Amino acid sequence: MTGILLVLGALFAVMVLSELVLGNTKLQTGLSRILVAWTLVYLAAIYFVVHYGNVGVLGFTVFWGGAFLSWFGVRSHIESSILLRMLHLLRSGPRDEAGIVNAYMAIGGERVRLEELLKGGMAIREGDGFSVTPKGKTILGVVAKLR
Repeated sequence: MTGILLVLGALFAVMVLSELVLGNTKLQTGLSRILVAWTLVYLAAIYFVVHYGNVGVLGFTVFWGGAFLSWFGVRSHIESSILLRMLHLLRSGPRDEAGIVNAYMAIGGERVRLEELLKGGMAIREGDGFSVTPKGKTILGVVAKLR
């Protein structure tokens, strides 16, 4: 029982820490900070879970990796959900179709998405257009292999 409580405590701590280090940035933009947070909590937690929770290092390591991937997938989908964003916009009151689309475009449209790509170092401005950076190409390569 102690092991389960320690693992749940570590998960809660890393999720709170992840939100704090992200601030107002998108998950993909703050990925390096998220990886540092998950690594630091893992290193702190592994000592306690192994010594006081009677959990094996390999088991905890595999669990932690799976927990990260699960958290990342869910958090990423929630963050990028257009439907949830529009539903959130409707909290302030009813809107017609054009009103909800215009409100969404102001906070999540093409301009906002391009700014996030630039901020995350995944794209750069070139003349009147944009180009993918080596970091962006690496991410695209990984995503292509996951399909």
